[in-house]
Amino acid sequence: MRVADFTFELPDSLIARHPLAERRSSRLLTLDGPT
Repeated sequence: MRVADFTFELPDSLIARHPLAERRSSRLLTLDGPT
């Protein structure tokens, strides 16, 4: 693997600045597995 394989565009508009008013609407990606 190379560090360059993990380079991607992430627009500022997709980064949360404040928590959602309704916490149940929040999403979080988790990965549970061998490394």
